[in-house]
Amino acid sequence: MVLLGGRVLTSILLQLPYTLGVLLELVLLVLLLRGPFRTYRVFSVYVLALFLTNVIVEVAYYQVGVKSGTYRTLYWTEEMTQDVLLFLVVIACTYEALRDNPLRPKAARVLGVIVLVTLALPFAMLHTYQSKVYGFFTTRWFNHASQIWNFGAAIMNLVLWTALLSNRRRDPQLVTLSIGVGIATASAAIVWGARQYLSAENRWPADLFDAAAQIGCLLLWCWVFRPKPAGRSRSATPPTNAPPPDALTTPS
Repeated sequence: MVLLGGRVLTSILLQLPYTLGVLLELVLLVLLLRGPFRTYRVFSVYVLALFLTNVIVEVAYYQVGVKSGTYRTLYWTEEMTQDVLLFLVVIACTYEALRDNPLRPKAARVLGVIVLVTLALPFAMLHTYQSKVYGFFTTRWFNHASQIWNFGAAIMNLVLWTALLSNRRRDPQLVTLSIGVGIATASAAIVWGARQYLSAENRWPADLFDAAAQIGCLLLWCWVFRPKPAGRSRSATPPTNAPPPDALTTPS
């Protein structure tokens, strides 16, 4: 009974960060829709998909249970969808960072090649083991595929940082957004790699680390897209070296 109660408590504690993450995704989505949605359309679509898929998975967790086939299908659909959209986010941000750079078309081609190679790697690298160990679209295959795809996204984010550093007029919002993407992809690659060597009962530290990293990214993005206080207009306060108003009048 004590063991059962401990497992239930652990399960609840593990779900709390994911629930908090869903709430932060909603806050971030509202912040984007209130202002920079048109500037960061791909990122906004990514956040919307993040929110919707996580809500669906959360509902499935409580309705059908983590061991059901339905939950497994929804979970991995969510994970793969987010990975692919994250590729598009990095490409869109890099394209924006290189707006006035003549290397922009070449960088887009390089990123496209990285995406294609990264997406194909799980099928090529794990093909030898499909009949013996993994099999395509099994849990172990998805673990390896997620690790490879997040590692590829992290490499692409290095290209984005290079583009940002080469741009003297870099946008602070774009820089902070890319930092969050780098944290998200690097931490996910580490977690999916660690999960290969941990039993199901001992994966909770890795899962908590992943959840904490995702919450950190969401907090960072919420901070950078927070509403800025309206500054005073330039006409409201004249510069200190401006002449007094009466000096500009013509005596009658």
